Amino acid sequence: MAEVVRIICDRVKDDSREFNVVVGTDSQNFDKTKVVVVIALHEVGHGGIFFYDVFHVKRLTNISDKLIFETQTSLEYAHSFVTELGKYCNETGCEYSNHFNFSIHVDAGHNGSSKQTISTIVGWIRSCGYDVVIKPDSFAACSIANKYSK
Repeated sequence: MAEVVRIICDRVKDDSREFNVVVGTDSQNFDKTKVVVVIALHEVGHGGIFFYDVFHVKRLTNISDKLIFETQTSLEYAHSFVTELGKYCNETGCEYSNHFNFSIHVDAGHNGSSKQTISTIVGWIRSCGYDVVIKPDSFAACSIANKYSK
């Protein structure tokens, strides 16, 4: 995570544009459940870059269990990112933590089988201090992570 933070901070250094740091997770079932976590730096109006991590867990078949697991994973990665960002800023004297809009993207929306879990997931993420984005706007989870989870 330290390398991801360094790359992102180097990319935004001395740049006054608006930046969004986004964490999103998606998973797909095979013989096990393949989980993909994305950390994206969105340079508003100028594209962006992303990093991803892939791992496998015991097969999760219940949609609510999958969404809860994906949310937990996103929150863990977000916490790790924020912790590493704090360390990096303490070491370098930077003040990048004020330079980012930070959010967690969830691969769930008001349409489909995930709608029953939305209010719980949104409340959970907000209670942890993060902004949350759901479908159809949650590109880190429902587009980038989805692509690499298949």
